[in-house]
Amino acid sequence: MVMSAFSGVDSAVLQSVMAALPSENSGRPLDVQEPGPVDWNLPGFAGNVRVGTDFGDLPIEALRIRDGIRTASGRIARVRWIDKIHLDADFMRRHPGAQPVRIPANAFGVGKPLQDMTVSPCQEVCSDAHVASRFLLASQLVSQSRAHRLQTAGVTYYRFHCGDPVVVRCEGVWVSV
Repeated sequence: MVMSAFSGVDSAVLQSVMAALPSENSGRPLDVQEPGPVDWNLPGFAGNVRVGTDFGDLPIEALRIRDGIRTASGRIARVRWIDKIHLDADFMRRHPGAQPVRIPANAFGVGKPLQDMTVSPCQEVCSDAHVASRFLLASQLVSQSRAHRLQTAGVTYYRFHCGDPVVVRCEGVWVSV
């Protein structure tokens, strides 16, 4: 018999919960289900991608709230918030759709991008010379250019938001954020 300082109602609830749990001697394992696969649908950039700011190109990891970002329209948009999403080896094993895409330097012409650029497969990238003329998901570039999927044990994606959707330059390539 369980002695309890709980009220009668609390004691009854506690006893019903305890009765539903397997006893230490039952030998029954708890029924634990591994979460099912999740489609990765977030855009983002892996480290060292440089973003065009009002004071030069900065690695995305160095961006801070209120930094000015140069947009395709010519205006300066202010960073309102920044996300840093780390996906560990276990997540990457269970969700291979989150594996990053590497776009090699000069994949779209000289200086486009300026250096190898690693992005989320859901990052929108403009592969041709005309701003915002044709955005594609990075995952679509794998079949259309020299871009390829990276098999990584883990990755950290960085995202920044300017309040409204904007088109900005990263590594000499226009991207949508």
